[in-house]
Amino acid sequence: KGKGSVANMISEVLRTRFKVGLMTSPHIADFCERIRVNGEQISDADFIRLVSKDADLIGTIVESAGQDEYVSPMGIQTILALDYFAECRTDINVFECGKGARSDDVTNVIHQYAVINSIFLEHTRELGDTLEEIAEDKSHVITEDTRVVYVAEQSPSVMGIIRKRAENLGARLKIYGRDFEAKNIEYTSKGMRFDVLLRDTELNEDGLEGEYRLSKIELPLMGEHQTQNAALAISVVMDIKKENKDNSDIADSIKDSLAHINWPGRMEIISSSPFVMLDACINRSSCQGVIDTIKSIGLERVSFVIAIPDDKDYVGVAKMMSPYAERICMTKSTNPHYVFTKNQIRVLSENGVNAEWCSDYREAIRIYTEDGSPTVLLGTTSFVADVKGYFVTSITRAAVEY
Repeated sequence: KGKGSVANMISEVLRTRFKVGLMTSPHIADFCERIRVNGEQISDADFIRLVSKDADLIGTIVESAGQDEYVSPMGIQTILALDYFAECRTDINVFECGKGARSDDVTNVIHQYAVINSIFLEHTRELGDTLEEIAEDKSHVITEDTRVVYVAEQSPSVMGIIRKRAENLGARLKIYGRDFEAKNIEYTSKGMRFDVLLRDTELNEDGLEGEYRLSKIELPLMGEHQTQNAALAISVVMDIKKENKDNSDIADSIKDSLAHINWPGRMEIISSSPFVMLDACINRSSCQGVIDTIKSIGLERVSFVIAIPDDKDYVGVAKMMSPYAERICMTKSTNPHYVFTKNQIRVLSENGVNAEWCSDYREAIRIYTEDGSPTVLLGTTSFVADVKGYFVTSITRAAVEY
């Protein structure tokens, strides 16, 4: 959970000192968003050129696969990213893994640092039915080349699995709450304000453990989980800085980078008046951050527009949000690969949730925001792209009309 946010934060801070390649997924509006160097996405021309260059290699891999074997598109994306980063002569590369790690092609990239965010029940069809099975899969992001592993808060059983693999492969563990953590967390009208405390559990020359605090960090993203993501990222960055024998104080660079970070659809404030927030929330495990934000900024009841496909946890999301809902509208995105049906309303009713259906997300957003009431938009990444486009178009149209 939060892999993309942490990867983006690490990249944004490191590029104040290094040339940094970043590979993430999924994208919002343009596939080339997935491959970036110092924040700039790969051009269409370079992407096409690299696909053409690697076509024979990719074809060989596909042909060598057995009849029932599957070649992951993440592997092809990773090949392209590695080629592009090599051409750009990057100093450091940051890769976001896909669904798991044991069979994720990104894990095949040699890496000295690994980050494991909070593990929850997701992708159960591929990774397993229990937290422990999923943790066992994701723990394979720790390889024989990994020196340090940064771990978010986990259940004891999950932490035990991660700890065992780290010990077996000789990797050092840095754990949220022990080695680093976010403190003094506040919600503001623009996002989050907090401190990050880093503890060096290796004894210094005086036999003492050192502490380092970055105070009053501003982050234009909502949710306490984002402050924990930032603490993870900062812990990684400070160790890389130390590894490169950089003794300068980069507190200002870290704070400036995080203050201007842009990560669409992650508790993103689209408008403050009226209040409109957008989040790529598609399962009940991701709901608590949204709920905490609603409560922390003093909103008692809000309108929800939700676009989650039939095969995802739309019931869980709607049930979690129902106690805080003035009204709920289920809608759909424009991506033809996802299935959204009006049957969701019947299923929600059977689960005690009242909702209405609107097949046009634009109409749903217009109706729900026109009276100025606070609105939260939740859904799959294709819906995030639709919403971003809708508000850009609306702003442009309003400017022309004015």
